[in-house]
Amino acid sequence: MSILSFLYASFLLLSLGDACPFHEGAGVVFNYTITTTENNNFRSAQRDAPISKGKIAINNVRVFDGHRILPATTVIIENDTIRSIGHSSDANTHIDGNGGVLLPGFIDAHAHPSNFTDLQDLSRYGVTTAMLMACFQPQFCQSLKNHTGLVDIVAGSLPAAAPGSIHANIVVAVDGNEDRLVKNASVASQWVDDAVAWGPEFVKLIAESPGLDQQTLDILTKRSHEHGKRVACHASALDAYTQAATAGVDNIQHAPLDQPISASLAKRIASRGQVATPTLTILRAISDASPATRNYTAAEESVRQLKEAGVPIVAGTDANLVQGLIAIVPFGISLHEELQLLVNAGLSPAEALRAATSVAAKHWGLSDRGVIAPGKRADLVLLSGNPLEDIGATKTIQRVWLAGVEFSGAIGTF
Repeated sequence: MSILSFLYASFLLLSLGDACPFHEGAGVVFNYTITTTENNNFRSAQRDAPISKGKIAINNVRVFDGHRILPATTVIIENDTIRSIGHSSDANTHIDGNGGVLLPGFIDAHAHPSNFTDLQDLSRYGVTTAMLMACFQPQFCQSLKNHTGLVDIVAGSLPAAAPGSIHANIVVAVDGNEDRLVKNASVASQWVDDAVAWGPEFVKLIAESPGLDQQTLDILTKRSHEHGKRVACHASALDAYTQAATAGVDNIQHAPLDQPISASLAKRIASRGQVATPTLTILRAISDASPATRNYTAAEESVRQLKEAGVPIVAGTDANLVQGLIAIVPFGISLHEELQLLVNAGLSPAEALRAATSVAAKHWGLSDRGVIAPGKRADLVLLSGNPLEDIGATKTIQRVWLAGVEFSGAIGTF
């Protein structure tokens, strides 16, 4: 286990509880340079591998296009793009879908991969896009991007954390100093300017207590929007949720584990066009590990309130692999658990599928994916079962395509 993986998980878990930041594996030295090189070398090897060209016809499939299910048809992909839906006689390759369901590739809107093995695991379970929710070292994060035939990574900024906060401990542990903390409101705008300089796709903020005050969160959000960046904000307690809503962040990550949000707060979030990514998988794992201090039912009830108010719900898992910590969330397979938990919390199977496809793509500004339609990116998952009837059928994966390249490894098992 790498220290980066440990720090990622600590970053996730400490914010949700009072666990000690130094657990098993904390003494392992992580070498950014070596791991970045390994990721880049793997990427180069993938690009050198032969890739099928021409048109591929996936026949006899019922298409869930990101909104609804269509009658049996044929989907034509060419290179990295969906060319058409319907019969095609000029395809180079024909694949019999055997009456299965073809879905847009899944989007995990909260994950912490650290190496190409994590990317492979996401991909084998049909996750074709994942949001990297914390980037401490730009070159390392960039080494996770643009891997042919693997999940597409959308990377966020360094997390904005206040001195003395739990998350500040993680930033300092990585950097060895406090230079990249947000010390007060007067430096918030400059912090954003510095954080977006390398080109992350979005900005990550932390709402917690003790932590950033409301004025600082407001300025961080406003300045990020001035840069044209979406803002994702960690909030795992009711007070933090209120702060994030007030700041006007685009996407509130997690759900409260202390008290459920009120109907009035949910309506306020909806009225401001904000989105929620509950990450129920990790919240349930943490609650199961510490039931005396964590209340999973509060998170589940919060999802019900958000849904009732019309807040868009996006699927995310908080996937991380760190032995010895209280909430291991495996890559890829956990997205399917998240879908089941969202259904348990009141979403219909169709709504849960949209949370991991079209709704996620829409609210992350990924206009090229999340749906099956001509001209869109050929991120596809073929199932033998029908998840509109039973969400558990997402586990019947037969084949996965990532930007038109079929995943070459073993498909995930459950």
